[in-house]
Amino acid sequence: MMRRLLPFLLLSSCASQPVAPTDRADDRSRFDAYVLGRTQDGGLPHVGCEKPCCTDARSRGQVETPACIGIHDRETDQLVLIEATPGIDTQLRLLHAKAGVSGRSRQPVDAVLLTHAHIGHYTGLMYLGHEVADSQLMPVHVTPSMAAFLRSNGPWSQLVEQDNIELIECTPASVDASGAPGVVFEPIEGLQVEAINVPHRDEFSDTVAFRIWGPARTMLFVPDVDRWDAHPGMLSRLLSGVDVAYVDGTFYDGSELPGRDLSEIPHPAMVTTMDVLAEHAQMHPGSIRFIHLNHTNPALTDPALQQAVQERGFSVAEVGERQRL
Repeated sequence: MMRRLLPFLLLSSCASQPVAPTDRADDRSRFDAYVLGRTQDGGLPHVGCEKPCCTDARSRGQVETPACIGIHDRETDQLVLIEATPGIDTQLRLLHAKAGVSGRSRQPVDAVLLTHAHIGHYTGLMYLGHEVADSQLMPVHVTPSMAAFLRSNGPWSQLVEQDNIELIECTPASVDASGAPGVVFEPIEGLQVEAINVPHRDEFSDTVAFRIWGPARTMLFVPDVDRWDAHPGMLSRLLSGVDVAYVDGTFYDGSELPGRDLSEIPHPAMVTTMDVLAEHAQMHPGSIRFIHLNHTNPALTDPALQQAVQERGFSVAEVGERQRL
C-alpha cells in the first residue's frame, strides 16, 4: 500500500535538500530552526540500561537529550520551543547560544508547542513553575485533548492555576488526505504552524505532527507515529510541499530490542521508512532526517551506519544543526 503512495507524494511535494547558506532561498528566510535534542523520551544514557550503548555513553560522559526543535526569529529575537523535554535546561541554553540571546531566565522562550503527553515531550513544563523559572503566562500551544489532560492533572494543573503557562488550543487536521483541515496558527508573528493528528499510543492525549512555514521553506516535525500506512494518503498529506522533514527514527530495524514485543511500542523502523521513501530521498537527498532515536538504536552512535543511511539519501539529525525557514 505504501509504495502506491509514492507517485502522488513525488508529484505533490516541492521538497528540496537542506538549503546551504549561499542558496537563494536563504535570502527570504527569517527563522532559524535548530535541533536541540534527537533521542527517544529517556535520552542517552537511559535510566536502568546497562547495555554497552549506555555504559559506554556513561564512561565517555556523553549525554543525549530527547527530541526537540527550537526556532529563532532573527528579526525580533523571539524564540519558539517545540516539545518541553526533561532536558529543557540544556536545550534552552543551546537555543539561546545559537540565537545569540541572553537574559531570558524567567521567560526563556516566547511560545511552546507540544505534540503529545508522553514523558519526553511535555514533562519539561514543570521547570516553568514557581519553584524554578516562574514563567508568567507562557503560551503553550496544544490540542484540546492535551489541554484537558494538563488542566485536570497535577502538577501541570498548578502551572495553569498559577498563571505560569497559558494553554492555547489548536484544532488539528486529519491525517487522512480527504479529512478535515486544521486551523493554521502563528505562535509568533510570521511563523505559521498546522497541527496534524497522527496515529500513536494515545493514553492521555492525542498525538500530532507539526508542519511549519517560514517565508523561505517548510518543515515537518513528526517524532512519534505508529506506522506510515495507517490512513489512506497519510504520507502524502504529511510530506506534500515540505522542504525538510524530521521523522520518527526510534528503531533502526527492531532487532536492537531482542525479547521485546514491538507491537506494544509500534514505530516505523528506519529501514522501513527508507524503503518506502527511497525514490523521494534520491530526488531530494538529505530532506528526510531521522530524529527521536531510541538509546539502543545503533544509528545514534555508529558512524558507519550513519554513513550508510546518508548514502541512501537520508540523514540522522545532528544536535545543533540549523534549517533556515
